[in-house]
Amino acid sequence: MKRSSEGSLNSRNLVSALGCGGQEKRALKLIAPLKNIMRYNRQAEFSLGHGAVVGTKFDSGSLSRLRWVSSPACLRLRELLVVTCLVAAGQPTNAAPPPAEVFGALPAETQPSLSPDSHWIAWLDETESKPHIVVFDLEARRIQRVGALPQQMSLRSLQWSDNETLLATVSAVGAPKVATGRATASFITLAMNPTGEGALMLPSFKASSRRADIISAIHAGMVRASTTKPHTIIMFSGPSLLEVDTNTGDSERIKLGNEHTVYWAVDRDGKPVAREDWDWKTGSYRLYALKGEGIKEILRNDDKHAPTLMGVLPDDSGLVLLANNGHAHQCAWALPLDGSAQKLLAEDPDADITATYTDPYTGAVVGFYESGTKTSIQWLDPAAQHRQDVLQRSFPKQQVEVYGWSRDGNKTLARVQSPSSPPIYYLIDFQTHRADIAAEEYPQLAGVKLAELKEISYKARDGTDIPAYLTVPSEAASELPPLVVLPHEGPNQRDYPTFDWLVQFLASRSYAVLQPQFRGSSGFGEAFEKAGYRQWGGRMQDDVTDGVRAMIDQKLVDPRRVCIMGWGYGGYVALAGAAFTPDLYACAISVSGISDLRALLEETVPQSTALVDMHSASMSAWTERIGAPGDSALDRKSPIHSVASIKAPILIVYGRGDSVVPNAQSLKMEEALRTAGKQVSLINVSGGVSPAAIRVQMLRAFDDFLRDSLQKPEAR
Repeated sequence: MKRSSEGSLNSRNLVSALGCGGQEKRALKLIAPLKNIMRYNRQAEFSLGHGAVVGTKFDSGSLSRLRWVSSPACLRLRELLVVTCLVAAGQPTNAAPPPAEVFGALPAETQPSLSPDSHWIAWLDETESKPHIVVFDLEARRIQRVGALPQQMSLRSLQWSDNETLLATVSAVGAPKVATGRATASFITLAMNPTGEGALMLPSFKASSRRADIISAIHAGMVRASTTKPHTIIMFSGPSLLEVDTNTGDSERIKLGNEHTVYWAVDRDGKPVAREDWDWKTGSYRLYALKGEGIKEILRNDDKHAPTLMGVLPDDSGLVLLANNGHAHQCAWALPLDGSAQKLLAEDPDADITATYTDPYTGAVVGFYESGTKTSIQWLDPAAQHRQDVLQRSFPKQQVEVYGWSRDGNKTLARVQSPSSPPIYYLIDFQTHRADIAAEEYPQLAGVKLAELKEISYKARDGTDIPAYLTVPSEAASELPPLVVLPHEGPNQRDYPTFDWLVQFLASRSYAVLQPQFRGSSGFGEAFEKAGYRQWGGRMQDDVTDGVRAMIDQKLVDPRRVCIMGWGYGGYVALAGAAFTPDLYACAISVSGISDLRALLEETVPQSTALVDMHSASMSAWTERIGAPGDSALDRKSPIHSVASIKAPILIVYGRGDSVVPNAQSLKMEEALRTAGKQVSLINVSGGVSPAAIRVQMLRAFDDFLRDSLQKPEAR
């Protein structure tokens, strides 16, 4: 069950990866050389009030001074951006597009986190070959600590528990036991001191062996990263709710559930107020209110469509759930702990509420994320809503996401982006009316003109309106551009109107990019999502096909040069497009795509644990969305059984193992195509030395394949 992170919005060889020693063999040494300090000291300034302002920006050693005078009202950052563009060299209109290395690089700086007293800010830096966590002293204006991530690990979140404790959740995706198998993912929470060394696994069970201690930590998940008790967090491991000391790693069980317990809710003091049980085999869901040793059932659901527990209300009187409860779109509901009826908290008539913001200091839910074609945030707290409004006015035509705030509320972290502007994180001081650039994800794209995204819709063959995003090349052309269709990765996921490195890479190569939000996609209402159930290769595929034909009919793209590509389910759509509508596409690209539905369902379904989304882990959910393993229609919907009809060249890409799609899905499809005498290329990207190297390798392969496949017919 996906939940929000505190203070922000809510994608193995683990033993050897962590086996680098440390205090009592439980602390990890995180050491890396410090380079190019200047790049962490760049800043920009603007006014949220009155008077003259001077802004200064440092960028890797180059200095530009900007000066303007604010209006009596709130100064909008547009003025800063205009001046910055004037001072920058800019990009000539006929300049070559940035190379694959620029788009394929991992975001340079991400996941900034502000300490409660706003003394420290931490972020993930991936500008070097080894990713590292940087802790910066905001008062001294210097880097305090740099810690390299353990080998083969990815950072999932950074959050401060208190002014002396930074929590880092890391994951490792291990190779499958066999080359064709499914990989596994493991998660661990580490505690770091900003002025110390090493990192401590949480919780530390003082097991008889290091391996056992690591396994215990893997099975633990976060409930509350901060409580009123110093140096204390709340975690769960199996059916146990634990109070964990962040200084020692020691844990004490404060509540015990049962084999069906999947989550807990606690108040601001860390005391348990509710327990969530879910039997994924039967679909039986229960919510219990807890008071002392007492327990009371306050919600029961047996229809296999359980609500999502997001947290507690600001006054600790009830729980916050996301559910439809008879409404067309998913809403936020308050469930009182006294067992009385649920009350509607927030809804949007045109969009689902899909996530929440929680206060990092109280753990209470304070805001909701509304996820329609356009996304927005609805705050429960009027002061928070006012901050959001001020920031949005300061960054017009940009998406502003509050990413965290200090305990006194005077400083706020905000991520600012648009589809054509890579994310920049600002540290905003509402007292001094100052905004410092805290982190930039793609600094190498500064000054590069990127393509604009348009929110569109088109009619499906049955008259249903299908939302979509269309990105067109930034440079005007005298002819219709070729089209790349990019269906999203999961059947019930969705795309967002935000910066996307792959979309912008394709657009920079003069391709238009269509991202259809076909039926089955989330965020557009329960009926729209359920309309995609058991429609793989059917209605969901038709929606994509109808989108391509709409672009052709509107004379927006060249009908002779259309390619379809995607990851996971998107890879399935690409292969199905080539197989079921062979005259529509000039080529197809599948990255870890699904080719055989029956084989996928016959694979062992991932076992449910406290760290796995229980809904997606159950076989009933898979069969509800795809079909039963014995369904005779599965073979008809599987591209591997229709290779004879494929006319277009196919590029198949796979890696070291996907946690959902086994490599066999790619390998067997390639074998079937090759045996049938079709044009197929197979690329294994598992040998990359880093995730960035793998991304660059894929982009180069895409570039070459698209260039060869989408040449004008007369040029072939």
